Amino acid sequence: MTSVLIPNELLAHIRSKAPTSGGHNEQGGLLLGHRKCGALELTRATFPSRWDHATPTLFKRSQRGHRISALREWVRSGQTVDWLGEWHTHPGGIARPSFTDLESWRLLARQSKQPMTFIIFDNISIYVGLQVVNKAMVKPLRLAERDQSHFLYS
Repeated sequence: MTSVLIPNELLAHIRSKAPTSGGHNEQGGLLLGHRKCGALELTRATFPSRWDHATPTLFKRSQRGHRISALREWVRSGQTVDWLGEWHTHPGGIARPSFTDLESWRLLARQSKQPMTFIIFDNISIYVGLQVVNKAMVKPLRLAERDQSHFLYS
């Protein structure tokens, strides 16, 4: 069983940079951090770049800007920071994965050969899911614990 540990500060930072109300385009990025025994610990996220394509119902991440940011973090960390997943918004919609999201997540987990986490924000709630390499469906995670500095989803 893999849990996902998310700093409150990281969630707040993503929310501050990514509008989730109707009338905005979807936004998204990579989730970076550490793979620990039974847990994914998020530490950083990348944010939309000029190379991404976004509409109110679609976010297509360009590898260009996000990859550069992820590689910088990997080098800065002494090669310990890993790509753990992705986040995006559903402005004016519901924080629930679409068919397109689910297909994309299965592909990403298969390519990475490791469990990946995915987060969707709407203007009120958050969806956190885990995609395991050989599983057909993403597993929705629930908030298991919260303290002053972190959220733990499992």
